Amino acid sequence: MTSVKVLPLLLLALSMVSVGAADCPFPFFNGKIVLSSESLLKNSFPDSSEALVECAKGYEREEGPTSIICLNGVWSEVKLKCKKIDCGEPKPSLHMSYDTSEGTLFGAYIKTICETGYDLEGSSFRQCLVSGWSGKAECILTTCEVPDPIENGVMIVPRAIPEFNDVITFSCDDNYVLVGNSTITCGEYGDYSSPPPTCIAITTPTEESTTTDKATTTDMTTASTRSHVITTPTEESTTTDKATTTDMISASTRSHVITPTEASTTTTTDMTTDMTTASTRSHDDLVGFVAPLTMKASLATTLILTVLLIIALIGFLIYRQLKYKGSYNTGEDLPTKEELLHYQRV
Repeated sequence: MTSVKVLPLLLLALSMVSVGAADCPFPFFNGKIVLSSESLLKNSFPDSSEALVECAKGYEREEGPTSIICLNGVWSEVKLKCKKIDCGEPKPSLHMSYDTSEGTLFGAYIKTICETGYDLEGSSFRQCLVSGWSGKAECILTTCEVPDPIENGVMIVPRAIPEFNDVITFSCDDNYVLVGNSTITCGEYGDYSSPPPTCIAITTPTEESTTTDKATTTDMTTASTRSHVITTPTEESTTTDKATTTDMISASTRSHVITPTEASTTTTTDMTTDMTTASTRSHDDLVGFVAPLTMKASLATTLILTVLLIIALIGFLIYRQLKYKGSYNTGEDLPTKEELLHYQRV
């Protein structure tokens, strides 16, 4: 009986021992820490066993042990600390710079920037990876295509393939004129500052156009002559206004009348010569015309003043006459009234 009672007690003790020495579960960690390759190959983690840990890709060990221990089915605390890898500043490159505003730690991106006049070839963005900065980039000097040669002109190019800020010069052959800019510059984006110019022939007046111009000039000269000629007054009108306008008509006739001669009606050239001579005489006669007018204006002013003086004198005489006549009548009437009164008293 005693042995039967002891057996269950032994089984209970064994079960309790087996429960206390249970295996640890497969460990899981945050993204910075992972199991080592050796520990990943284990199928189980019995009590008192050890598992190795390490920093994940992109991270590096900062401090702490790299192992944990299974105790009674529970893993010990992970004391390993990991930090992101720092790729640092990229290596400097000619005519290139970087925008590192996001930092240089693992996973960060930087932007590649080329100087003005240089083209980027490669990655415009680079990322910090475990192996360092991804991608490659290079800044190459900007070039422009050679313009087509201009007709009837010369183009001077500084090099076989124009580069940024290169200036191309143009000039035209003799008897041709340049239309556009004489120089163009290769720009930062591979285009020119302006289109190439062109050379246009200088046209000379033909015989037909010269004849047409002469005919037009002749017609305009004739029309101008007709518009400025004042015909000589007829005998009848001269007789009617002779007393008042003889001098003015004579002066006006001398200053404005252009009398065509027989030679002037023969050719346009002679007409032009006569018009020039008449214009000269008109200018000279105009001076003679102004002087009589000034003299006549002075005489008219004198005449008006004389008439006004005569009118004033006549008015004064009339006033004196009327005043004298009134005084005489008054003086004559007084004795007469006294005599009448005397006779009435008698």
